[in-house]
Amino acid sequence: MSDGIGPLGDGAFAGIERQAGRVGEALSRALAVAAALFALQAREAEWAALHRLIRGVLDGLAPFRSLLVPRGGDGLGAAERQALLQNWRPCQRSVDGLVGFAEEVQHIGRPFRRDGRQLEGERWAVDVVSLQLLLEDALKEDVPDPGSMCELAEEMDSACRRHLALAEHGLRAAVERVRRLCASLMGGWL
Repeated sequence: MSDGIGPLGDGAFAGIERQAGRVGEALSRALAVAAALFALQAREAEWAALHRLIRGVLDGLAPFRSLLVPRGGDGLGAAERQALLQNWRPCQRSVDGLVGFAEEVQHIGRPFRRDGRQLEGERWAVDVVSLQLLLEDALKEDVPDPGSMCELAEEMDSACRRHLALAEHGLRAAVERVRRLCASLMGGWL
């Protein structure tokens, strides 16, 4: 006569259910850690991209700044002005790259938006773009003032260095969180 339970009995099924519950809990924890890890890696990637882009702006700005030496009252000649414009283009392209990135940012701040001269977004984008606009306005003047442009270029360099430090800090923090999560995940499997 069979009671329908089979040769294992009720106790065996209860043990299997407990074991399945523990496996399910461990899997849920692992999935939560994996999701957090994925999000942190996305932050890490954006901080790294921001760092690279700001470094590019600084590298593009350096040749332009080297041409900006205060002069006497007669300002810039045509050849000097042309050289300034040519040396501004790499910096301009670097800022444009930063803007493209800032418009698409998802994990390290608010996306950048521009409506004419109205700028919205993270400080690292707004500061650099506002200084770009001021420098480009100065370059368009009939008689550009090298002293004024030199000050603006120094402000841009200073802003980029501040934001570069911010990106380095964000990158280090994200890497540390990833490291801790990996350790947590590995601890759950040991």
